[in-house]
Amino acid sequence: MLQGKTRTAVWTGLVLYTGLTLFFLFVGFNRSSALPETGLRYHLSFDGIPLIFPGYGYSELWVFSLGNYLAFVPFGLFIPLLVRSRFLPFLLVFIAAITGVELIQMVTHLGAFDINDIVVNTLGAAVGYGAQRLIRRDRWAPIGMLKLLSSGAVLTLLVYSAVSGINYYLEHGRGEIRALDQLPVERGKIQWEQRLNSFTMAQEQVEPAINLYSPDHPGLHEFSLRLDGQYKELTGNFGVPDDAIPAKGSGTGSVIISADGEEIYSLDVNIAPGENQPLSFQVRVEGRQELIITINTEAADPRTHAVLWDLTLTEANAGQKLAARLHRLLGGG
Repeated sequence: MLQGKTRTAVWTGLVLYTGLTLFFLFVGFNRSSALPETGLRYHLSFDGIPLIFPGYGYSELWVFSLGNYLAFVPFGLFIPLLVRSRFLPFLLVFIAAITGVELIQMVTHLGAFDINDIVVNTLGAAVGYGAQRLIRRDRWAPIGMLKLLSSGAVLTLLVYSAVSGINYYLEHGRGEIRALDQLPVERGKIQWEQRLNSFTMAQEQVEPAINLYSPDHPGLHEFSLRLDGQYKELTGNFGVPDDAIPAKGSGTGSVIISADGEEIYSLDVNIAPGENQPLSFQVRVEGRQELIITINTEAADPRTHAVLWDLTLTEANAGQKLAARLHRLLGGG
């Protein structure tokens, strides 16, 4: 604990710094209560910790998230030196305080209440707390101050590296790949071909490797599968085989992919010789509960049909599944 003039000086500095921080939170960056607002702004769903190393297209986000983080490190550095406190009580009080600030920003229309901001601000304060706990002696001597700054920088680098790795895992990680013919159908009917016979599209040889789906009848066909938020991505191929196109082919074939009652992707192919190139698709379905695939063949000849092949769903990894549960739990839908 600090004593005497040093304690007074640190208290004074912390009060001034707090005032400066509140100024930027409520007044800076062109904030104004006179801005036209029709309602309260808030973001209650947890989208992950927005701390990333700078990269292409992310420079502004990186600067903003770094500022949100660094601005609160001094609170973790200095408050425990002024008020005796263990880590957990300090963290709980800080979370309560920053939550109050976010609520005031929202009700005064000087900002938005954002769960993700609270997480980043708290992470900064926690790193500051850890940095001052690593340096026990001569904190106010020049060498001690250098050690404090160095420990904070090292912890920040470690935190940024860990969080960036976690974010990459949550964004780009993949679980197991499941073939669609291995999953039960919720509604509709699917006819999977027993033999994966090859065929041609626009004179291009196609060799199905995983599965081949052709509807029982041409025209409109639809089926649905339960996802239960367990999958990240749907991939496959779509087209009209050459031998299914009449000599004077006309019309279009389409596949529409919907999830939870919302159309999220569609493809169209011309039903005409040479214009029926095979099409591939890759559709994100993370967090979705139900998948609906609709195939519609609009051709003059009623025998014309479209096919789908090598349809797979990629499972979300363990971290993505946990993040999806947290997202729903915290109001993300």
